Amino acid sequence: MNLYLKLLSGSLRSRMQYKMNFLVSSLSYGLIMAVDFVLLAAILQRFDDVKGWNLYEVGLLYGISSVAITLYRVFCVEVHNFERYMVEGEFDSLLIRPVSPLSLLLTKNLDLSRIGGTIQGILILVISIIGLKLNNVELFLLLIYLPVTIFSGVLICFSLGLITATIAFWTQRIKDFQTFTLYAPFNAANYPMNIYPGWLKIIFFTVIPVGFMNYTPVLFLLNKGGDTWNLALPPLVSIIFLFIALRFWKFGIRHYHSTGS
Repeated sequence: MNLYLKLLSGSLRSRMQYKMNFLVSSLSYGLIMAVDFVLLAAILQRFDDVKGWNLYEVGLLYGISSVAITLYRVFCVEVHNFERYMVEGEFDSLLIRPVSPLSLLLTKNLDLSRIGGTIQGILILVISIIGLKLNNVELFLLLIYLPVTIFSGVLICFSLGLITATIAFWTQRIKDFQTFTLYAPFNAANYPMNIYPGWLKIIFFTVIPVGFMNYTPVLFLLNKGGDTWNLALPPLVSIIFLFIALRFWKFGIRHYHSTGS
């Protein structure tokens, strides 16, 4: 962990050498994501609710999902862009170093422009929580649990990203896979799971478990069903899924064949 923090600090200092680029990129990315939610809000204002979920309730789901995936994109940019290491043969250079290849990937680069999306997601969470007008007990429980569900979401996103990256050991290119393992599922997680058909809900609670990230705990926190297990499932599922992803990553490395020169 000490080595990880040192490498992360070096990457952060190198990125902050271009402060104006950081500010402009963060602002533009945050505005792009904000437009998505504005369009969603316009639809909900027209139809009042979606399957019993009003604008502020959906905003809570949207905010958690946005913060989780943007934090993943900030800290795991090289995992997300792992295709380049296979196509250009750069992965060999990681294997000859006395540090875990995954540790090197996680500390090699930071995509600070995504911070704008994280801030945007937090603002939506704040607006949604104010709009919900919860009593003191409900508000306290929600605020205490929010870091848990966001962290669980980051772990789930990282696990999905790592599994997708591992596929590159056999396919080299993974951009198309990311559409099905990251982009589409996390976009779907912006909305309540009860709007989807049964077969799709099964996928979102098994092989791509984004439903546990925000829908499961929020269901209980907003008194829409479930029990205290709804609060225990997100961290439990995220840890199990992370373990599976790490095992699959190690399996992929064992079967990796160098591209040569």
